[in-house]
Amino acid sequence: MSELEGLLDGLNERQRAAVVEPGIPLCVRAGAGTGKTRVLTRRIAHQAAVGAIDPKRTLALTFTRKASRELRDRLAGLGMRNTVSAGTFHSAAYAQLRTRWSERSVRPPELAQDRRGLLARAAKQAGLQLDKIEVLDAMTEIEWAKARRIPPHRYVETAASIGRWSALDSALVEDLYQRYEKEKAKRRVVDFDDLLILALRDLNDDAGYAEARRWRFQHLFVDEFQDVNPLQFDLLRAWLGDRNDLCAVGDPHQAIYSWNGADSDYIERFGDWLPGAAVLDLVDNYRSTPQILAAGQAVLSAGASSLVSHSLDGPRPTVTTHADDTEEAAAIARALRDAKGPETAWASMAVLARTNAQAAKLTAALRQRDIPHRVRFDANGTEKGAADGSSNSTDAVDLATFHAAKGLEWPIVHLAGLEQGLVPISRAHTSAEVAEERRLLYVAITRAERELHCHWAGERAFGDRTASRSPSPYLSAILTS
Repeated sequence: MSELEGLLDGLNERQRAAVVEPGIPLCVRAGAGTGKTRVLTRRIAHQAAVGAIDPKRTLALTFTRKASRELRDRLAGLGMRNTVSAGTFHSAAYAQLRTRWSERSVRPPELAQDRRGLLARAAKQAGLQLDKIEVLDAMTEIEWAKARRIPPHRYVETAASIGRWSALDSALVEDLYQRYEKEKAKRRVVDFDDLLILALRDLNDDAGYAEARRWRFQHLFVDEFQDVNPLQFDLLRAWLGDRNDLCAVGDPHQAIYSWNGADSDYIERFGDWLPGAAVLDLVDNYRSTPQILAAGQAVLSAGASSLVSHSLDGPRPTVTTHADDTEEAAAIARALRDAKGPETAWASMAVLARTNAQAAKLTAALRQRDIPHRVRFDANGTEKGAADGSSNSTDAVDLATFHAAKGLEWPIVHLAGLEQGLVPISRAHTSAEVAEERRLLYVAITRAERELHCHWAGERAFGDRTASRSPSPYLSAILTS
């Protein structure tokens, strides 16, 4: 088998088409479980093999350290360990800045390791006492604003114009944003968003330097393109210059980070942003049963494209009603214990919830039944990865938010708290916000390979009070899918 044949081996017709497509720019819209990262890395290797790209002038970008490690590992498996540069937007920007600072003999600023601590100190110096949750809420808003390229003095105006929801008063956020930026300047530190801002500034301010950077990386590839935000997109355009050598891979149905500044418009209207682009779709799902894909399709907005399952039929998703959230947690724990067996590892199962607040009762129930588990919650709903439970074994049930579960998969998945007010979340009012809630549930559903179990409770405790609950409006769609 030749090298080129080997790079196409095992790919279906649509995957092969995406790998060999000669046109650029190219957008590959790859649904859940369709092998998008496999296609992206095979395309890089194939383009290099046919001489369409120079691997030493190629940059592959993604959004998390975990995803960038996967990119590098897959490229290494294709014989490209020391040729293609692969990393996150932030790591690529930081590498650019370090080179620039070195060339100009500039003492580089420190990279802030504790942004929340910096913000808390800036607030305290102003006589503002914020608790941890308030610091977190303010930091979330600052990160959103910087991702959208909104300066401090325009936060209130912009947030009001788009109906941005925040747990804090917008005037307070604007004040804290300004104080945070001043505190960083005083200490001569930069945060992760500043890396992108400074890298973009250097490219915009120095045409000669920008051309040198564009010579260094002439071929750009981006994974998870639905997660790109305006700041990252502007930096990407600056790296491209007047060229169009870009291949982007992503899934509009998994666009779930607008709260953090991401804008799915870049993938949904790729051809408008980059005229003449080729757009290809991957629809063959190799992860989930037809029954699970049908449930996922049922919760999306009408007219959304569907996937084709290549798995054997499995059981229909179940929906179980519980008296309250304590009973719900106990029932999920029992189900996990009952499912465990010689051929079913703890690590093959997951419990997913919409919010961090749901974690307490779920973890308590798992501990009570001595079920080892890993908690993937943190205050921003992103992956934490801390081990927790009765064992330090790697064989443990994953307990995660819907957001933290993105990119992961398990044979058996339980979804907890599928109630109005949680799914969709109560603060989702606009059509765009509700659409994102649908996509978020779709992401949670399509983490399941073989079994999907949905739960909701008639009563749920919120701090010291207990409230009556009603089922999520999406449960009826799941039941009839």
